[in-house]
Amino acid sequence: MDLQKTKKLIVLAGPTAVGKTNFAIEVAKYFKTEIISCDSRQIFKELNIGVARPSKQQLSEVKHHFIATQSIHDPYDAGLYNQDVNSLLEKLFKIYDVVIMTGGTGLYIKAATEGLDNLPPKNDQLRQQLKFILESEGIDALIDIAKSMDIDGDKLKLRNPQRIIRAIEIKKGEPDDKKNTTVNKLYSTSYFFLNRDRQELYHRINKRVDQMLSDGFETEAKSLLPNRNLNALNSVGYKEFFSFFDGEISKEIAINKMKQHTRNYAKRQLSWFRNYGGYKEITTNIDLFLSIIKSI
Repeated sequence: MDLQKTKKLIVLAGPTAVGKTNFAIEVAKYFKTEIISCDSRQIFKELNIGVARPSKQQLSEVKHHFIATQSIHDPYDAGLYNQDVNSLLEKLFKIYDVVIMTGGTGLYIKAATEGLDNLPPKNDQLRQQLKFILESEGIDALIDIAKSMDIDGDKLKLRNPQRIIRAIEIKKGEPDDKKNTTVNKLYSTSYFFLNRDRQELYHRINKRVDQMLSDGFETEAKSLLPNRNLNALNSVGYKEFFSFFDGEISKEIAINKMKQHTRNYAKRQLSWFRNYGGYKEITTNIDLFLSIIKSI
């Protein structure tokens, strides 16, 4: 039996607030399987409201993995995620023929399914992806990629993003016969990203921020203020409220910036999924999507 053909990982990605969680739960219920989260912030126990972690009700409907499993105080990166996910998939595929992966962190999806050193060869595309990674995940994510490509550690100590990006570009241009062996090949992967009309998506983002504030986001952010220098707190929402706590901006401006920066982040996420990795765009029509999956 060819496991490559019988075992399937379905990736359901998309921008923030598009409705990935509920959609993935319905798909997982259909296949009677489990969900792997690929969100680099929802993985942290201390982050809840500000990262729109799935509710207790949602988590009770389908078993989720990599939700609130790490501490912001413990080192965790895309390389470790690669190892943890593929170790888990070996176990899950002994039980299920299909596993669902959902989230909006393109870097984590790529790390899990392709490995970190398998970056796009075209320089313009490469630089675009690296800049996106810097803006969304922080400089530590760039350093992870550089380390996976055996780039000299001395070049990384200055933590200069432009130099790190350039070093990755140069390294990628060198001939390399080394094969990537960090990815489990016992399954096939299908990549999809959910999308909505832009104005509808932006409305959902603004509404989500308002809901976060009603749920107590300001208190959560204030409790995390002493940890503001950790990479995990290099996230939209927390950064804006830290500036508010510092007296640099008003609360109203912090909220408006939180909404604006979340919309900007969603735009960058869509750019990633449209231009890299062979993702197919889908709507939130669950029946239509299931008909597509059945034909694969």
